[in-house]
Amino acid sequence: MHRHPRVSLLALLLTLATAATACTPASGEVATLAIISEEPTVAPTAVPTTAPLEVPTPTPLPTATPQTTVIPATAVPEPTATTVPTATTVPTVIPEPTVIPATAVPEPTATAEPTATTVPTVTPEPTATAVPTATAVPTATSEPAPAAGDETGPPVSHVVANMGFVTLGQAGSTTIRIPAGLVELIGFHEASHPGSKAINAAASGLPAMVLSSRGRGTPAQSAVDIVVPPGEPLRAPVTGTVVAARQYVLYCKHQDSLVYIEPDGLPGWQVRLFHVQGDLPAVGSRVIAGETVVASGGANPLPFESQIDEFTAEPSWPHTHLEVVDTSVPDDRPPGGGC
Repeated sequence: MHRHPRVSLLALLLTLATAATACTPASGEVATLAIISEEPTVAPTAVPTTAPLEVPTPTPLPTATPQTTVIPATAVPEPTATTVPTATTVPTVIPEPTVIPATAVPEPTATAEPTATTVPTVTPEPTATAVPTATAVPTATSEPAPAAGDETGPPVSHVVANMGFVTLGQAGSTTIRIPAGLVELIGFHEASHPGSKAINAAASGLPAMVLSSRGRGTPAQSAVDIVVPPGEPLRAPVTGTVVAARQYVLYCKHQDSLVYIEPDGLPGWQVRLFHVQGDLPAVGSRVIAGETVVASGGANPLPFESQIDEFTAEPSWPHTHLEVVDTSVPDDRPPGGGC
């Protein structure tokens, strides 16, 4: 819009009048307000009016309305239920059993009971022991002595072998040790007891011989005489228990002593020593082979000549008699030839 200049001037005059009234003195003097003609005395100068700029009205751009594309809904197929296969039991075909014709089993033939055969006990060969050097007992002699055990004649002097308590041999399953540490001669002969066992001699390195038969009908090596120095203590020839230790009468007139030992593991068997003297072990006591003294006084000297004395030096030394007896074989004779 365009305001006219006249109107604006009038408004200015009114404003000034109002201000003059406000500035009237307090003395009450009335101020004379000059009335100024509305028409100005001065010709107004025309102010060129600039034509207002035409402000173009903004033309709203048409809003593009998006076209809604209707996408047809794709039909989603309903999930097909999967059928879980049921395990089907396959029947096992059982073959028809083949009928096997029964074979006639022959009746067993009666077998005759075998006759009990005595199996001989195999005796292991002992390890050969070096032969010791013969030790001469100080006996003055000027002639060489023949070898002990030689039936050509007795030696002039006593010669002993110091081998310790070595193995004598095997009787059945029992190992027998020599009961003396010093030995002059070993002589095997026939025992008098029918239950005496043969002694398979070991290679002990000691001088030994088999004496001629005595006509007793027992094995030639079922007993042994061992010649030892006088007073040489005797030890147990086997490990076991003492079942007898006492004096007895030999050949109905000579006092003698004996010791019987039952070997471990062989009840009813006895390793017997005759012709002993001194302290004897108590019955029931336990003895160890080669260790326990069973006759402190050694072999008992006999008042007569024995078969073994023919092959030893003079005067003859005493000997101890040893044998292994199975007591299950009956024998009515007491030791000493029936006395």
